[in-house]
Amino acid sequence: MNANDRGRLQTAEAPFDNDKLLRRRRKVEHLQAVRALGDNPLSTTWLEWVTLIPNCVPEMSWSEVSLETELCGIRLQSPVIINAMTGGAEQAYDVNRRLALAAKRHGLAMAVGSETAALRDPDVRRTYEVVRETYPEGVLIGNVGMGSGPAAARFAVDLINAQLLQIHFNAAQELFMAEGDRDFRGALDALRAVADSVDVPVIAKEVGQGVAAMEAERFVEAGVGAIDVGGRGGTNFVAIEAWRRGLSLAEDWQQWGISTAAAVCEVVDAVAGRADVVASGGIRTGHDVAKAMALGASAVGIAGSLLRLLDHPDGDSALDSYLEELHWTLRALLVLTGSRNWEELRSRPLVISGPLRDWLTARGRTDFLTRRTVGS
Repeated sequence: MNANDRGRLQTAEAPFDNDKLLRRRRKVEHLQAVRALGDNPLSTTWLEWVTLIPNCVPEMSWSEVSLETELCGIRLQSPVIINAMTGGAEQAYDVNRRLALAAKRHGLAMAVGSETAALRDPDVRRTYEVVRETYPEGVLIGNVGMGSGPAAARFAVDLINAQLLQIHFNAAQELFMAEGDRDFRGALDALRAVADSVDVPVIAKEVGQGVAAMEAERFVEAGVGAIDVGGRGGTNFVAIEAWRRGLSLAEDWQQWGISTAAAVCEVVDAVAGRADVVASGGIRTGHDVAKAMALGASAVGIAGSLLRLLDHPDGDSALDSYLEELHWTLRALLVLTGSRNWEELRSRPLVISGPLRDWLTARGRTDFLTRRTVGS
């Protein structure tokens, strides 16, 4: 963003002091809700219906295994991304600092929460900037909301010197948010304008209700480099907004959306290599990560469970132990499937059963089923 853009944005937003205070409070309440609610209690990721096939004669060494992957042409040491969580309130500063330290220790990419707050409120910019200050060599991902224009997108990239930019699509959350948007017209045009104007790859990201094949196609046509499916089964932002309003969410809304596994399959099949796929939404274990990668994801995002680990009495050590165990499990699963890397794992057949198989069959994704269950 050039100086004139930044000046115009600051001047336009300066009078809304009350809006700034409300936005900061909302950021704090989101952190509180994620800690209080946990994952969606009435729905799973459906990754339990994916089975990797063991290879009892792997004929390889542990030392040959590589966890490296590539996202939008950027090489990552691990497929695990600390996904977008927070920023924009004083309480977010320490969360982002500690997450950035963990990302640095374990060589992970990291996304920040929506930077719209920083665009409108200069006093909270430090809650995002701390991530780059803490992790100067890291792969960082900026974040703005759907409908954001090129100026806001460039601001988000510049604020943390991001190598990638997420545009989050969260219509369901906005509808349940008392102060949320009600008009979503023009979001794809804005996405296209952002993709054309920023000098980093753009990731279209859902936040818990999943991406279907048709919308994945539209994202690709708009020029994104990757799609983060943000499927049902993890943190439920509809429930979070209901919690903020003191409401109990109906079971139908608890189960609204596309499961993470179904979304990964649909989007991988639909985009056919024209964009990378990030699996997120309730991914918690090494087995979850490996299954998502086997289905065709290029990376996975984990968020809520990492935040809750930080609340432990020795939260930083707990987070380190979790990530170390996760990476050990990934290496073990690659060995035990006879795969030296993610490409080799994707070439091996797997078993898709239960509701996930039924979903893909009903959605006409039988070619994908055949390819992945019979083998390449």
